[in-house]
Amino acid sequence: MELKRTRLFPVHEKLNAKMFEFAGWEMPLEYSSATKEHDYVRRSAGLFDVSHMGELEVKGIDAFNFIQYLITNDISNLKENEIIYSPMCYENGMTVDDLLVYMIEENNYLLVINAGNIDKDYDWVKKQSERFDVDVNNISDKIGQLAIQGPKSEEILSRIVDIDLSDIEFYKFKKDVKICGENCIVSRTGYTGEDGFEIYCSSDVSENIWNSILEIGKDDISPAGLGARDTLRSEVNLPLYGHEISEEISPIEGGLGIFVKLDKDNFLGKDSLVKIKNSENPMKLVAFEVQGKGMIRAGYEIEVDDKVIGFVTTGLKSPTLDKFIGMAIIDSSYAKIGTEIGIRVRKKLVSAVIVKRPFYKKQYKKAEIEKVEYKQYPYIPATHEDEVKMLEACKAETIDDLFTDIPENLKLNRELELEEAKSELEVSEIVKNIANKNVSTDELTCFLGAGAYDHYIPSIIKHITSRSEFYTAYTPYQAEISQGTLQSIFEFQSMIAEITKMDIANASMYDGATAAVEGCLLSVSKTRRKKVVVGRTVHPETRKILKTYLQFKDCEVVEIDYDKELGTTDLNKLKEAVDEDTACVLVQNPNFFGMIEDIDEIGQIAHDKKAMYVLSVNPITLSILKSPGEVGADVAVGDAQPLGNALNYGGPYVGFLAIKSGLIRKMPGRVVGQTVDRDGNRCYCLTLQTREQHVRRDKATSNICSNQGLNALSAAIYLATMGKEGFQEVAMQNIQKSHYAENRMRKGGKLTSLFKGKFFNEFVIKSSVDIDILNKKLLDNKILGGYDLGKDYPELEGCKLICVTEKRSVEEIDRLIGIMEGM
Repeated sequence: MELKRTRLFPVHEKLNAKMFEFAGWEMPLEYSSATKEHDYVRRSAGLFDVSHMGELEVKGIDAFNFIQYLITNDISNLKENEIIYSPMCYENGMTVDDLLVYMIEENNYLLVINAGNIDKDYDWVKKQSERFDVDVNNISDKIGQLAIQGPKSEEILSRIVDIDLSDIEFYKFKKDVKICGENCIVSRTGYTGEDGFEIYCSSDVSENIWNSILEIGKDDISPAGLGARDTLRSEVNLPLYGHEISEEISPIEGGLGIFVKLDKDNFLGKDSLVKIKNSENPMKLVAFEVQGKGMIRAGYEIEVDDKVIGFVTTGLKSPTLDKFIGMAIIDSSYAKIGTEIGIRVRKKLVSAVIVKRPFYKKQYKKAEIEKVEYKQYPYIPATHEDEVKMLEACKAETIDDLFTDIPENLKLNRELELEEAKSELEVSEIVKNIANKNVSTDELTCFLGAGAYDHYIPSIIKHITSRSEFYTAYTPYQAEISQGTLQSIFEFQSMIAEITKMDIANASMYDGATAAVEGCLLSVSKTRRKKVVVGRTVHPETRKILKTYLQFKDCEVVEIDYDKELGTTDLNKLKEAVDEDTACVLVQNPNFFGMIEDIDEIGQIAHDKKAMYVLSVNPITLSILKSPGEVGADVAVGDAQPLGNALNYGGPYVGFLAIKSGLIRKMPGRVVGQTVDRDGNRCYCLTLQTREQHVRRDKATSNICSNQGLNALSAAIYLATMGKEGFQEVAMQNIQKSHYAENRMRKGGKLTSLFKGKFFNEFVIKSSVDIDILNKKLLDNKILGGYDLGKDYPELEGCKLICVTEKRSVEEIDRLIGIMEGM
């Protein structure tokens, strides 16, 4: 039998399309590859030749009544220029076809039917119309149909039409639209899960329109074959006649029950469909995911406990999800999500699990969020009376008298343009109003990490740190009379040393970034080498601070790129960079992308060249990941903000630094030690202070002049409160919840997980939606979105760092994903 061809067949040949037989037609399967074309539709746009589809014209005064009788859906509310989808059934409830009904005008409808069913459908519709005053005409040969699908469809098609395409809503259409000078019908339905349009035109002009769309779309559009069309529709669980529905499968069994209106007056197949719906264990369409690898084909039997319970209707490897997935019709008693099933592939039983439909959710248009800016006012608290008193104390008549040593030509010589002083009541009101404009994580659901983390803080921490003896103390200059402060610092040191499995920890550092830099300075001093090697996966702010410090030390900073697949430090490039001039290697674990580095191998690379190993860690991870001490790190650093310290709008935080005992004389800051007084009672003292005001300048290791006492106290209380089991539970919840979120996002299809390495509580996703717009949308929904990696890594534009801590619930995660996938 000779295969049919559309008018675009010569065009497909010129594009080197791979042709195949489909429902009696010779059609393009793919042009480059089905996977590439699938990806084009998901992220940009694809153009399909669907001129093989059939079109039937139904006209006459009984057209409405006839179509109501003919199909299972209800068109009573269908208006002109609107579309409705519906199955069409035999008397026995099985499916003749599924189709689209276009209401052109009153008493005039267009039925769009499947290519393989044109002759059968026409004969069926014609026969059923005999009792109605209607004319049924098969106009399929006269109509060409093109489909442009994908997020950029509207942008591309709008360049060659004479209307505003945004006026066409989903499942609506417009007539007499000019495209290339020809009148066309343009509708907005789709069969891919993406936004898009269908163009109905005279078959004579379809080639001209096809070429014009590809030309105007340039690199943003690709011709796409039926191979991609099938994988796209499968990911969103749309049916294909002959698979999910057929002459042997009813629409209820095929998952289309929502389109069968059993409360409608008599229609073809109604009585049989009622019986099918009310049967004891009706068959049901389900989606499944193969556990492991294995291509599943339509027709394969489904088994549970050696019992055949149904059959596969569609099987494929999803290009979006990179998983083997499919649909099947099975006994409904086995259709619960999570049920494990077996698929008989020849003599082998392949394991699969029932999952929620669809695999990929349709993405909707993003909404702009208005940016609100707030004007802030400066304020100086000193009153005129205060000024007079201070001048009297200084034995000066005016403020200018205090600056007589400054040349006149350098002075401003006018009053500052400030508002007049205000009362305490007025100032309090102003400050309160300004503060109320801030939004905290008490009001927002936080999925932002990137160095500052929204962890649960036990209430006891605020209770203890609010005590005046802790809250008002600054720093122990007269150390030994501040025994309570010294003890709290000693406890902090001891706990940091214990969780990092290092020998000694100091009294704390300003934050994690400066702690890392101090660790590198220590290494430079110890080795007397001038080269520091740091991974690009280290926090960008840490790397900037490192360069700032080391530029005055005449040191070279070498950055090592990351493995683009795993998201971890490229070990081969690290080996090339580390040499006999290297003072230390600095890496972060988990790194800035959230990925877990190979810290054993990195340490070995550093030590092979007698360089020191500085490892920056998230302390929360140390109950389940290898500690710096276990992998032979010379210096362990990090930020203890996750240990009971609030986000505080960016600070203050608290850094920690721990070392092996042989480096004690190079350690920056202070170390509190335990001793006994003259009565033999335990007490504490400042054992070591290496700042220049305490030792000779040339022997000083650092100019850090304080420790973050209150923040360090919070960390110590947190660790003591949580205990070993609680500390580990927090880490486990971070892992479980973040992996749940990442898995959900990957399954959704719109969001792609960028790296394949292992991660802790942060991971990188790629989105087709602009990150700023995405985050604004989330903020509008009281969600603090992830970090835009494009700010620091130009190659990661469109990528976002998501953080999920133990505070996040499944409901909050699902809501985040729902909003992101809805854009």
